[in-house]
Amino acid sequence: MTLEWVGLRCRRRLGVDRGPPLQCSGERGAALVETAILIPVVLAITFGLIEFSSAYQSSSVASAASRSAARVASAEALLPNYATDAATAAATALHTIPNNEPVEMWVYRAAANGYPESGNFTSCTTNCIKYAWLPTTKAFDTANPTGNGWPYTSQNACNQNAWDSVGVYVKLNHKFLTGLFGSKITLADHAVFRLEPAPTQLCP
Repeated sequence: MTLEWVGLRCRRRLGVDRGPPLQCSGERGAALVETAILIPVVLAITFGLIEFSSAYQSSSVASAASRSAARVASAEALLPNYATDAATAAATALHTIPNNEPVEMWVYRAAANGYPESGNFTSCTTNCIKYAWLPTTKAFDTANPTGNGWPYTSQNACNQNAWDSVGVYVKLNHKFLTGLFGSKITLADHAVFRLEPAPTQLCP
């Protein structure tokens, strides 16, 4: 019996195949090449799913935190602690992610388009309160707010002709685990609620 080569494979040419399957070096080499090509692709897909699933979860938490805080702020119209209570609500919602991810939150009077009156989320300058995140305490630094503030006494929750809306913006820096897709990605979301009608005794 002799062997006949076909490309990178070999087969028996004569006789009956009674022995164990032949393993030709060309076949083994092709398998190794295919494996070397496929393993990086499979690993990239696997780690990509892990990384972006984690980022999506952090993004969902930021969205939930902004909604929770905005809901609290809208329910406490014309009350002095509306902003700090909103910060507490946001911090509670953020406890499910690593404590080094949150960066800051804003509580602001929302314009008609839902954005701050400054027009964007780069400067908290008009009727806006900014709180920085404190990783050690897993809370926002409500004792040292920045921005020019939004006094609760100036909120309009009594006159239906010009009702104010409150917005809350939450920003995170999500850290990637493997570093294959960079070190981090910035995630942010905001929510806007119209102020709830204030009690009669609080209205001028």
